[in-house]
Amino acid sequence: MDKLFLDANILFTAAYSESGASRALFELAKKKKLLLVSSKYAITEARHNIQKKLTEKHLIGLFRLIAELEIVDDAKFSTEEIQKYEKIIIKKDVPILLAAKNQKVQFLITLDKKDFKNTKIKSTKLPFAIMSPGEYLQSL
Repeated sequence: MDKLFLDANILFTAAYSESGASRALFELAKKKKLLLVSSKYAITEARHNIQKKLTEKHLIGLFRLIAELEIVDDAKFSTEEIQKYEKIIIKKDVPILLAAKNQKVQFLITLDKKDFKNTKIKSTKLPFAIMSPGEYLQSL
């Protein structure tokens, strides 16, 4: 069974739209076809963005989706780890990358192509693939 780490934008998108690839991941998880993991950091970011941009209905939708996740505590990362990853991705995304690495997932799922699909990331040997929800679903 694949283990996927979800970035905050996947949580936001799945709460916003009842259709689409982000929500389809949750449907597959309900059927025990895959395991979804995210961090408190990602959930907090998604919640903040929903409160800022969407409605209470969407916030309630987020809380329902969270019930389908394995939520991991944000680990305390070493200064060396943080500094290493700040060289390849913007600071706000370092906790996402490190949490995915620490959870030993096969896939980090994100819609953030600019920061997660850049040349520096592609040239770094990461223990997981970085994909959009659509790319992951097409790979099945």
